[in-house]
Amino acid sequence: MTGRCSVVRLSFVFALAAALSLPASAADMLSPSVNYNPSIPTIKAVLGYTAGEAFTPYTDLVRYYERLAASAPDRVRMEKYGRSVEGRDLYLVIITSPANLSRLDALRAAWDKLNDPRVTTPAEAQQIAARTPTLVWLSYNIHGNEASSSEAAMQVAYELAASQEANVASWLENCVIIIDPLMNPDGRERYVNFYRQTMGAKPRSDRFAAEHQERWPGGRFNHYLFDLNRDWAWQSQPESVARVAAFRRWSPQVHVDFHEMGAGSTYYFAPPAKPVLPELAAQLGKWYDIYGRANAAAFDKFGQRYFTKESFDLLYPSYGDSWPSLNGAVGMTYEQAGGGAGGLVVELPEQERRLTLRDRAANHFVSSLATIETSAKNREARLRDYFEFRRAAITAGEKGPVRTFYLVPGKDGERISRLVELLLRQGIEVKRAEREIEAEDLSSHWGEAAKTRRLPAGTYVVDLAQPAGFLARTLLEREVKADTVFFYDVSAWSAPLAADVEAYSSPKPAAPGLAAVKQAPVAQGRVEGNGEAVFIIATEQFAGLRVHSRLLEENFKAYVSLRPIKLNGWQFSGGSVIVVREGNPPSLKQRIAELAKEYGAVVYASNTLLSEEGIDLGSERVRFLRKPRIAVVMDSPVVAPTYGAIWHLLEQRMDIPFTPVRAEELRNIDLRAYNVLVLPPDSGEGRGYNRLIDKALASRISDWVKEGGLLVAMRGGAVWATKKKSGLTSVTYRFLRPEDEQARLEEERASEKEKKSDESGSKQEKGASADPSATEKKPAGSTDSAKEVDGRLIKYADREEQKRREEIPGTMLAAVLDNTHPLGFGMGERLAVLNDTAPILELTAKGENPVYFPKTGVKLSGFVTPENEKKLAHTAYVIRERVGRGNVVLFADSPVFRGFSDATSRLLLNAILFGHVHDPNLQ
Repeated sequence: MTGRCSVVRLSFVFALAAALSLPASAADMLSPSVNYNPSIPTIKAVLGYTAGEAFTPYTDLVRYYERLAASAPDRVRMEKYGRSVEGRDLYLVIITSPANLSRLDALRAAWDKLNDPRVTTPAEAQQIAARTPTLVWLSYNIHGNEASSSEAAMQVAYELAASQEANVASWLENCVIIIDPLMNPDGRERYVNFYRQTMGAKPRSDRFAAEHQERWPGGRFNHYLFDLNRDWAWQSQPESVARVAAFRRWSPQVHVDFHEMGAGSTYYFAPPAKPVLPELAAQLGKWYDIYGRANAAAFDKFGQRYFTKESFDLLYPSYGDSWPSLNGAVGMTYEQAGGGAGGLVVELPEQERRLTLRDRAANHFVSSLATIETSAKNREARLRDYFEFRRAAITAGEKGPVRTFYLVPGKDGERISRLVELLLRQGIEVKRAEREIEAEDLSSHWGEAAKTRRLPAGTYVVDLAQPAGFLARTLLEREVKADTVFFYDVSAWSAPLAADVEAYSSPKPAAPGLAAVKQAPVAQGRVEGNGEAVFIIATEQFAGLRVHSRLLEENFKAYVSLRPIKLNGWQFSGGSVIVVREGNPPSLKQRIAELAKEYGAVVYASNTLLSEEGIDLGSERVRFLRKPRIAVVMDSPVVAPTYGAIWHLLEQRMDIPFTPVRAEELRNIDLRAYNVLVLPPDSGEGRGYNRLIDKALASRISDWVKEGGLLVAMRGGAVWATKKKSGLTSVTYRFLRPEDEQARLEEERASEKEKKSDESGSKQEKGASADPSATEKKPAGSTDSAKEVDGRLIKYADREEQKRREEIPGTMLAAVLDNTHPLGFGMGERLAVLNDTAPILELTAKGENPVYFPKTGVKLSGFVTPENEKKLAHTAYVIRERVGRGNVVLFADSPVFRGFSDATSRLLLNAILFGHVHDPNLQ
C-alpha cells in the first residue's frame, strides 16, 4: 500500500480548502459527507450542541447512543458489557451494514475460527478472509480527563450511522466497527463535574485559570484510582475484566486506543517508538506503517501537525495497544494534545494560538475515519495476517528457546490460583499435572542453572505452542530483552515473580497426560481437627490474614508466634496466628469456622497448647496482637494511584477496614484514635510532606509514635521520616540520580547552616541559602551540568540518553528477606521488588533491615546500569526502627505498584498487622 489513502469523500468546502492550501476548520473536519439521512438525529438535535462545544456527561452520552441505535436499527446496535465500580453501565456500539448486522453471530463464529490455526487450515482461513468483513474496535476515553475522544466518538458514530455517501457504505460493507465510547465513566464524570463546577459563564483560555488546574486526584483514574490503561493484562479492576472478556468474545483484528497528551504537543499515531516487543515488530511492523501512512495522508490534507516513532513504545504488555497486538490485532495508540489542562479552550502562548475542545475532537474524528477506511481497503489482508499471527505464535512456541513454563504451587494456593485465573481470562491455555512429573532442562526465574527436577502434583503447565503463545510468553518469562535505554513505562513485569510463585521455563515440551484447566481452583476453607482449646492460622495464606484481621475487628483476642511450632503433627512456621479459648467468647469456634469458609482459609484446631517441638503456645514469644486502627493519608501531596492501590488492597482484597484521612486534616485529627498511620509516596520524594508537615505536626507525630503508634511510610514518606528530614528515625538516605543527590546535599548543608544560625542567634546569617563554597566539592558522580559526565563533555543530542541511564525505569530487583522477622512472616527468603528510580535507604544500625538488596546479583529482570546496580547493593528495601514504645517502618519504594504484585503487597500487610510485634528477649 502506498499510504495515499483519502479519509473521506471531500465536500466542496474541503476541495476548495485543499486547492487553496488552507487548513480546514474543525467544523469542516467533523462534517465530511455531503448527504446525511435526515431521520438520524445529530448530536445537536439530541443534546443541544455540536461535537466539541461542551463536555458531555455520562447520562447524555448514553442517551445519544440510545437515540442513534433506535433511529438506525439497520446499522447500529448497542450492547452492554459490564459495569464500573460506581455502577455505571459499560456499552459497545456496533455499527456496520444492514447485511452484516443481520448476521453478527455468523461473523463472530468466522472470526473465532481464525483464532485457532490448529483447527482451521490456511485454506479455510483464506476462504474466511475472502468473504468476511474485518472487525475494527475503537476505544475512547480510558483516561477520564482525556475527554475529547468521547466527544469525537459520538461524531464518528453519527457519521457511520447517517452518512449516505458511497465510501461510507463501502466501509460498512467491509468492516464491522465496534465503538467503546467511554471506557472509564467514573473518572470522566469526576473530570466533567470538576470542569462544570469550575468554569464561569464562558470558558477561560488562560491556562492558569482554575478550570485548567484539576484538583487531586484528577479524572485520569477510575474509582479506585487505578490507571485502566495499565490494567489490560493484570485486570485488577472490574472495568478491565469486563473489557477483556468482551474483547475476546469479538476478536477484533484492529484496535485503536484514543488518548490525549500535553496541551502543547500535536498528534501522535503509529508506528510506535522503540523498544517494540520482538514478536510484534516481526509480525505487525508493516501494519503499523500502513496505518501510520494513512493517518499522515489524512492529516496532511488539513495541514495538521503530527509525529510518529517517538515517546510511545510498545514494550509493556498491559496497554491498550500492546495487549491487543499480542492477541493478533493491530493495536495502536493515538494521542491528541490537550488532556485535563485543555478544558474547552486553552491558550498556548509559546505557539501563539488557542486549542479548543472542538479542535481536539476533530483530530480524533479524522484519525478514526482514516483507520476505518484503511481497514476496509485492506480487509482481506488484515484477516489473513491475523490468522498468520496466531499460527506464528504456535510455531514460535514449538521452535523457540522456551517451550514450556511450569508454575509450582506453594503453601498459599491463593497466589497460584490468582495467577492461573489471570492467564485463563486472557485466553491462555493452562494444564495441570495430576501427579508428580519430571521436567528436563528447567531454568528458574531466579536465575539458577538449568537442571532436571521432579515437580509436585498440582503443578500448572503452560505450553507456548498455542495461539496465545506470544502473550503467554511475554507475561510469564523472566525478562524481555530490549536493546535501548528508552522506556516509556516499566522495563520488567514477570507475572510469576510478581505473584511470588515458584516458576521454571524449559526448551522442551511437557510430559503427556496433563489435564486441561478450565477454571482456577477456589480454595475451600475449613477447620482441621476437632479441638476447642486453641486455633492456629498459618499466615502463609492471604486468606489466613483475612480471618485474623476480621477476628480482631470483631474484638476477639489473638496472638502471633515468633518461633516455629509443631503441634498434633502439624508444622507451623513463625508468624502463625494463635487464638486461644482464654479471653474469648463462647462463640469463638463457630465464628472461626464461618470465617474460614467465607475467606477460604485453613484453620487448625487443637485441644492442647503443649507443642511437640518448638515453643508452647503460652510462651512469652507468643505475642499479643492488638486490633489495628488504621489511618491512611490521602489527597495532595499523596501520589493518587498508590493511595488507590492501598485502598483497593485493604478494602477489596483483604476486607481490612481503615480510615482515609485527607492530608490537610492531619494537623486537626486526634492521632490517638489510631495506632497505625500510613504515609503513601508523595510528590517530590519527601518535599510534599515537608510542605505539609510543619514542626508542630512533626512533633505530634513523633510523640504519637513514641507512645506506641506504628508509622508505615513509603518512598517520599520514608524520606520524610529520615534523620536529616524530620529526625524521626536514625535512617539516612540518598538519591540515585546525580543531580538529585547534589540537590539533596546542598539542601542539607543549607539546613545545617540555618540551624547553626538559629542556635547562634545570628540574624544576618539566619535563613541563608547553601554555602557557596559547599558546591565546589561535588559528590562522586554528580555534575555541574547535564553536559558533563565523569569529566567529559557529551553532545547535546546525547544528553537525553545519559539522563535515562541515570534512572531505573521500573526494574525487578532481587531482595533478601528475613522471614523470621515480623515483616517477613509467611514468606520465603527472597523477594522480587520493583524499583522505579526510588530513593536509596541506607541500612540501619539502630533498627532492623528485614528486606535488603544483596552485595551482588541485585538485578533480576529489566534495565539497570551496572553503576546503578552498585549504588543499590547492600541497601535497604524495608527498615523498621523502634522509636520510644512505637515503631516506624520505611519502604524505599511502593510495595503496591499497580496492584499486581502479591509478593510485595504481602510486605505491606505484614507491616500493618505485625509491625508492632517484637521479641521480648531482643528489646
